[in-house]
Amino acid sequence: MSKEIKIILDELNYTIGKLNEKERKGKQLKESQYWYREGLKTARDIVLKVENLTQKN
Repeated sequence: MSKEIKIILDELNYTIGKLNEKERKGKQLKESQYWYREGLKTARDIVLKVENLTQKN
């Protein structure tokens, strides 16, 4: 995995984690924060799938 991909995944995981932590502390996420987190999760999945595809080739 390239350094750039690791940085991107770290940033995505960090932001997702911060939103999850906020929710675990009993605070309800705003609807926009919820969908932002879901978008980040999807972006993370896409990055991982593309990385897997490029490693196979």
